[in-house]
Amino acid sequence: MGRRILAVIVAMVAAMGVIMVVQMLNAMVTAPPSQEMMGDPERMRAYMATLPSEAYVITLISYILGAFAGGFIVTKMSRQVGGGQMLALIIGGVLTLTGLMNFFVVLPNQPAWFIIASLLCYVPLALLGHRMAR
Repeated sequence: MGRRILAVIVAMVAAMGVIMVVQMLNAMVTAPPSQEMMGDPERMRAYMATLPSEAYVITLISYILGAFAGGFIVTKMSRQVGGGQMLALIIGGVLTLTGLMNFFVVLPNQPAWFIIASLLCYVPLALLGHRMAR
């Protein structure tokens, strides 16, 4: 049981790490928002509206790679104790929940295509990572 919990924690940290590293590449496409902008919802909405689609594509790629890495790592770490694809589903589910919070609480007003594509990628890519790790 402890190994499964550790596997989920490490996989989530790794998935978030992959997402953050790939999103750092977004700084080459567009400048990140300032601290003042992050505190002002109106300025943040205006900023989000001006982002090029490439910035959203790079962010979507980060979610895809992060979900895959999470599913892969949780499967590799828990292999000796089993767990099947349930642990990968947990990773995909937690990433989906954090995505929902991100889209509707932290950074609202992102394009609908981006929100839908992002929310639909977490679970399947975590399962693909699980499948590749077996």
